[in-house]
Amino acid sequence: MLQTRSSGLLLHITSLPSAHGVGDLGPEAYRFADFLEAAGQAYWQILPLTPLDPGSGFSPYSSPSAFAGNTLMISLERLVDEGWLQADDLAVFNQQPVQDVTVSEAPAASGDVTPSVLSGPLTIAPSTLHAAWIKKRPLLRQAAEAFLNDGTAAQRSEYERFCGAQAHWLDEYALFTALQEATGEPYWLRWPDELMRREPTALATYTEQLRHELEVIKVLQFFFLKQWNELVAYCYAKKIHFIGDIPIYVQLNSADVWANPALFKLDNDFQPLFVAGAPPDYFSEYGQRWGNPIYDWAEHERTDFSWWMRRIRHQQSLYSLTRLDHFLGFYEYWEIPASEPTARVGEWIKAPFEAFMRSMYRQFVQLPIIAEDLGAKAADIQPQLRHYAIPGMRVVQFGFGEDQPTSSYAVHNHTENMVVYSGTHDNNTTLGWFRESDEELRGRIRDYLGFDVTEENIVDQMIRLTMRSVGRLAILPIQDVLNLDETHRMNTPGQGGRSWQWRLQPDQLTVEVAEKLLALTRLTGRV
Repeated sequence: MLQTRSSGLLLHITSLPSAHGVGDLGPEAYRFADFLEAAGQAYWQILPLTPLDPGSGFSPYSSPSAFAGNTLMISLERLVDEGWLQADDLAVFNQQPVQDVTVSEAPAASGDVTPSVLSGPLTIAPSTLHAAWIKKRPLLRQAAEAFLNDGTAAQRSEYERFCGAQAHWLDEYALFTALQEATGEPYWLRWPDELMRREPTALATYTEQLRHELEVIKVLQFFFLKQWNELVAYCYAKKIHFIGDIPIYVQLNSADVWANPALFKLDNDFQPLFVAGAPPDYFSEYGQRWGNPIYDWAEHERTDFSWWMRRIRHQQSLYSLTRLDHFLGFYEYWEIPASEPTARVGEWIKAPFEAFMRSMYRQFVQLPIIAEDLGAKAADIQPQLRHYAIPGMRVVQFGFGEDQPTSSYAVHNHTENMVVYSGTHDNNTTLGWFRESDEELRGRIRDYLGFDVTEENIVDQMIRLTMRSVGRLAILPIQDVLNLDETHRMNTPGQGGRSWQWRLQPDQLTVEVAEKLLALTRLTGRV
């Protein structure tokens, strides 16, 4: 349960300014923490920190690992400071932008003919993330090699303690990643049969042959966690806490599925029998076919949800609060036969929610989680959230529909134990949302506020509504704080394109912006 009235900002690490193609854990992250402090904010909400996959459009919600860190977030400046790189090494980022990148797309599940899942190469337009993928990875490897060659005894000891503490996921992830490179095949379903089926002799042979490569991968994970913990400590000293994010599902092409196939509904060839998604609704005639493999919840329950408990414990070591994405899926989920091309054919299946929650309470004294409870079936999960005092989410943009008087998203229906957002990373910016709204919606906004709303005042008023909510925690996307339009949207679900590429500019966080936000934060009792 949320205890105090406070507020924070939503900005993913990769969206920070950087001279190296992608936001990272370097100087600009510390400057943003200073901005949060100056603006009176107590929380910094981010998206998942897990590795990115070019074959999945660099989405932070489609990762090859549920545990590993995104090494593109490692600060090169800090590696220079520590002596693992030279300042001249960074000159590569002064060269011309990277051209189009061709990657191999993941293999389709058996019978999968979803248009978004390709069986051949995919050419993707250049972007900041693609440029960073090409230019930054060789430098990261160079730094890891320097550490392995020149690290002091104390540094090596710290690294070895890290490897021991994280062995429950690190060893499998390192081997998975090294095998992708060694086989020349990014997708484990195309590996030789003995590797795909994890025959012990084959795994032992490759582990020995790839010993150095495994060390390089582990050192980069060590660099990531070290830099992350240093940023967390800096923020904590300023009384700023991080809110992290756990996607409920993992992608098929991941170390998690390869290492734990029994935890998923797969056939004898490891192809998904069913995939995840959402049924058709008012917004989507064919529903949403996400394509992630479905959990075998009976097997999870048999093991007392040990994989999930490790995952949640790992995430809680990174953040003060953790948002559980698609929380409904722990209670009930839409199961689509893998042979179906859309989500129109499927079935709602009950998950062992009570057993899962009992296991959570046996493992953790407190549950510092936020439930992402948005969507058409959000009402179904509300009794469970109230019973366990788990805060849900309310998006103020959603509170102006035809059901406004009774809508749980309308500000007058908010309750204390919830997190209130003006918008999320999946929504348009507030200015963009208003621009695309029809006259009927604008009329409801005008009637609710009691005066005419325009493009000039709508963002300020929506921020004020969010901050005035009785909900104890209010979160504002940085795009709304800066009054940015639809061209600054972080993600458009299901459309790919340039999602996840948005970047903050260094000169946008001014003293005036901080002072205005601080004044509103004080006025609404959130300091």
